[in-house]
Amino acid sequence: MRRALHAGPWLRLARTQWAPLAALAVLTLLTAVLAVAVPAATAAGYDRDAAATVGTDSDLKVVGRAKGGGAVSAVPNEGALTANAFTWQQLLPGVLRNVTGPPEPSVTTSGTMGVAGEFPEPRNMNFDWEPGAEQRVGIVSGRPAMNRPSLNPGSAGQEIQVMVAERFATAMGYKAGTRLTLTEDGVPSPPVHVRITGLYAPLNPRDAYWRSRVTLLQSTERVIDREGTKAAFGTALTDNGGYTMLAGDASRSFTFTWRFPVRTGSVDTGRARTIAGDLDSYRTAVQGHAGLFACTVDTPLTGQLDAFLGRLRTAQSVLGMALAGLLAVAAGVLLLACGLLAERLRPFLGTMRARGASLRQLAGYVGGLTALAVVPAAAAGCGAGLLLDTGPPQRTSFIALAALILLLLALSGAAVLRERGGGLGSAGGARADLTAARPSARRLVLDVLLVVVAVAGVLVLRQRGQASGDDPLVAAVPVLLGAALGMLVLRGYPYLLRAAGPLLRRGCGAVWFVGLARASRQSVIGALPLVILLLAAAVAGFSATVDAALRHGQVRASYSVVGGDVRIASTGLDPSVVAKARAVKGVTAVVPARAVQQVTGPGEPAPIVAVGIDLDAYRKAFPGVPDVPDAANGQLVSPGAAGILESGDKTVTLSSHFVDPFPFRPTGKTDRFPGVDPGAAFVVVPYKTFGSSNFPTELFVRGDHIDVAALRKVLDEAAPKGAARDVQIRRDVLHGMTEVPMVHLVHRTFRNAALIGGVFGLLAVLLVLVVGARARGRTVAHLRVLGLHRRQSRVLALVEITPVLLCAVAAGWVLGLLLPEITGPVVDLRSYTSGFTATGHTPGLAAVLGLLAALLLAGAAALAVDRAFDRPDLGDVLRTGD
Repeated sequence: MRRALHAGPWLRLARTQWAPLAALAVLTLLTAVLAVAVPAATAAGYDRDAAATVGTDSDLKVVGRAKGGGAVSAVPNEGALTANAFTWQQLLPGVLRNVTGPPEPSVTTSGTMGVAGEFPEPRNMNFDWEPGAEQRVGIVSGRPAMNRPSLNPGSAGQEIQVMVAERFATAMGYKAGTRLTLTEDGVPSPPVHVRITGLYAPLNPRDAYWRSRVTLLQSTERVIDREGTKAAFGTALTDNGGYTMLAGDASRSFTFTWRFPVRTGSVDTGRARTIAGDLDSYRTAVQGHAGLFACTVDTPLTGQLDAFLGRLRTAQSVLGMALAGLLAVAAGVLLLACGLLAERLRPFLGTMRARGASLRQLAGYVGGLTALAVVPAAAAGCGAGLLLDTGPPQRTSFIALAALILLLLALSGAAVLRERGGGLGSAGGARADLTAARPSARRLVLDVLLVVVAVAGVLVLRQRGQASGDDPLVAAVPVLLGAALGMLVLRGYPYLLRAAGPLLRRGCGAVWFVGLARASRQSVIGALPLVILLLAAAVAGFSATVDAALRHGQVRASYSVVGGDVRIASTGLDPSVVAKARAVKGVTAVVPARAVQQVTGPGEPAPIVAVGIDLDAYRKAFPGVPDVPDAANGQLVSPGAAGILESGDKTVTLSSHFVDPFPFRPTGKTDRFPGVDPGAAFVVVPYKTFGSSNFPTELFVRGDHIDVAALRKVLDEAAPKGAARDVQIRRDVLHGMTEVPMVHLVHRTFRNAALIGGVFGLLAVLLVLVVGARARGRTVAHLRVLGLHRRQSRVLALVEITPVLLCAVAAGWVLGLLLPEITGPVVDLRSYTSGFTATGHTPGLAAVLGLLAALLLAGAAALAVDRAFDRPDLGDVLRTGD
């Protein structure tokens, strides 16, 4: 009986307040799902970028070199080669050992060996002893190589047996039984006689093993001199005996490689951080290892991980700020729902207190109701978020969610403390108009403290700069700024309403005046949507601004790298190439340039690069290329070249073996120029500086839908025979920047954060409208008696919500636009733009239209709620005496 007695009030409260309890439960469920799923998806995006950065060609190699007898004495046979591989594997730190596969040892001749004979182009070949390759090939012709070295290895007349790939043999015209004579360039060694005993083909051409061993399967072309002469290059497989015979020549050098392939997909974000440090310790361990010739560690992992960690720090900073703002918006909506529930319960609590209920009993009732709505919904949301399987669950998600639940329960306790005075005074409650409320001294202190903390956070944040990464301070600063700005807006909001009141009183209608009066009579909880909408607009503005800056910065970076829509280059081009390139379909402009290397000034200081180009014509043809300033005489100097030449404003004479001496007097500076390596020392001079016999080495091409194949054909015809050729297409460079997984993650997260923040802001507006619909219905009913018709009541609904919407969204949007500038070096996007600085830009048309659409949806929500709660029968609303 006593239990039923105690459960009676609790059940009655739950039954009468089911609507706000259901709203609180639904909002908690949505927040929990997002709190689990969004950070997990972000972490999964980081892992995908780490795996893509490492890729499939990021082997870790221990490399050593030895000559002749020293090589054989250190590694005499396959057993010794395998034993050394085991030693290097044991030295691997734990994480490196986990992400790498079994070692793959190999021995290769270091020098270049030319094949004797008359061929259309030179032929080079080296020897490779790879025990692992022998297990991955099948003999298609002949037999395997089987060498039995004599007691005098390296003696004249010995013939070494080898195998070559079938594709390589077909291209070169070789077959089983073919004999070759090879001579090593630069080494006074006797010729090496070779007999091809067999042709092989890979058992599985798609095996990752062959990705770093292309020359074992086919011939390739290599440039073998400064004139650009190309030679066909291939590799011949031999065995332990063949290696011993080759090592009989004491002058012949060998490269020993123990390759540890990195397992595909094994590197994630956590391991990437650890590997960067492990590589340094592994290098030290390998270099300090005794008992073998000196070895070093060679791997592209260092550069790849540095690039990834740079992108990761930037992503964690900018996405952390956006996600923290989103979490603050969701938390604000939950607090609003909890506060509105407390307001609905206040008359009941006052009555129960007047009848003798203790504060502990009231706390049990209110806390039980809140927990009933929040705890099961949070648990269900966590389960749903885990079932979505968007990525690895993050511990911070559950910590933030638990803190939010405790905050909601604490807020319900604060609602009970208001009843400590007892009686029915709290049942009615005094009106708490924003325009009439006077803040207490305690609130003034808290407001000032909030502003001070926000400003201090910004100062600390700017001081830390790019090193902030996933520091919680980075994520907290925008929320603190939003809260401080919201407090200031709440301070100024009453004054705006007071100023508008006298103006509206002079109007001919009462709708605007009444609507503004009702807007000014919102309680503090009713004004909480202003802060929520402000934060939501700030998240959207920040996301749109950084997203636009990233897109625009990558476009500018692609122009800076290429210098135009297409850039073609060679060591020297026929002057007629300019006219031929202009005739290609889609080309609208062509600007020739010539890059001269090894240019020196007076006293022959360090060499620099001189770029001859018509600067005025280039700037006119390519106005979108950044960092190319104007110069009165068409001469620019880089900071590096200025330090070398030390000319200042004086004229100096520059010279080179390739061009006649010419005067140089810079009238402008530039940090970079297309086609020149970043950080290089260079000067820009007019194209005619190099004389009438000038020839271009580069063409900057502009146009839409250019026929690139035709351009390549023009380049082949104009370039010297055997010279290196290069064609860079701007859209391909841009595609390489934009298709990085981390870039997709940043764009997607910004879009989702803006959309989810907008949805929660609309939910906050809708929640306030629905909860206050009954009180508003009574006001409209009174006005109906005085002659207000339905159309005016709809206008009244819009007028009531307009001040909050405009003040909150305008202030939040401005804060979002300024956040990249306020946070300064934290929003550094150079890791996504090949080192090119991406400055802040205003959001695009889509973002502005999205903001306007959100405002229209809020207005539509006000009209929908007004229509849903419209009561045409005044007797249902007005009581006797009204």
